[in-house]
Amino acid sequence: MSVKNTSLLRRSARLSSQPTTSSSADKKPVPEMETMVSDAGLKINQGEMGVNDAEELISNLEAKLSKAEEGQYVRLVPDSQISRAKINTFVNITETLKKLRGWLSPRQYESLKTQPCIQQFMHLDTLGWSGQVFHNIVMRLTTHSAMGDALWFELGEDLVRFSINEFCLITGLNCVGSTHLPVVESRLMSKYFPDVRGVTREYLELQMSNSKFDNDDDAVKLSLLYIVFSIPLSNASSGVLSWEATRTAICSTVENRISSKRGPKKNIDKSRYSVAGFPQALLVWAYETSPVIASKFTTNYEHALPRMMSWTTADNVRFDDVLAAFATVGESKVF
Repeated sequence: MSVKNTSLLRRSARLSSQPTTSSSADKKPVPEMETMVSDAGLKINQGEMGVNDAEELISNLEAKLSKAEEGQYVRLVPDSQISRAKINTFVNITETLKKLRGWLSPRQYESLKTQPCIQQFMHLDTLGWSGQVFHNIVMRLTTHSAMGDALWFELGEDLVRFSINEFCLITGLNCVGSTHLPVVESRLMSKYFPDVRGVTREYLELQMSNSKFDNDDDAVKLSLLYIVFSIPLSNASSGVLSWEATRTAICSTVENRISSKRGPKKNIDKSRYSVAGFPQALLVWAYETSPVIASKFTTNYEHALPRMMSWTTADNVRFDDVLAAFATVGESKVF
């Protein structure tokens, strides 16, 4: 190994051993730092990365560490700017299952419940929607999130990660492997949607409500598609995955909120927005992460996998109660 390679490894080791703080008095992790450094060091050591590429990577890591140490990563929306809003989700689990029971025969519905790819969504009647809890979480997004795909939130004195890893544990969705789907001729498309280029939830709902299925297999397959459109990919853009749709919706929510503060003055207390993807995953993450939030806004917990099946949520959650609960999060250790 050359002297320069040794120097790079030493710098990589220095980065991975840093306390990763945003200031000397307030320790917060630098997102993805340890993983990136570990991967870089391994590739350099095994000769899989050229010296110039390694130099650039390590320099970028050092720059990010320097920014963190200077306290440049901050909350995007301070506490003083968190105001009331009405938050809607496109996910309505109870209504989706009710429609499916009306469209399918009892035998078809029972077959649908056993499908491994979506069966966890068939048992989510107790997981309600708390827009006020969601709103108070996303308003605590930090600029750490710009460093990678993970989202980083400030809860109390801690900086906490919500990434595809947590999303997978919560939803039970397959979050590994290739996302490439080859374009092939579909018998179902030709049979049920002969004049449609792309199937939307609205088209699918119309077809499901009017069809007399020739066989149970077709009924179950179209029902699977309807569940995907209605729950993990609610109102998502074509071609995206559930994690990507959810992450984009969270970031857009904060960006739009910040933009509204810069625009002409209006009654912010009456603002509203809707969230695509599967934002319920972020709620479950908050319950799993903070004992305070869980104790205030859930009514029952039973250990289950995936994690979203563990929680029964409270109804009629008020903004003032949620804001007060988040103010006390720092009094109890975030998991």
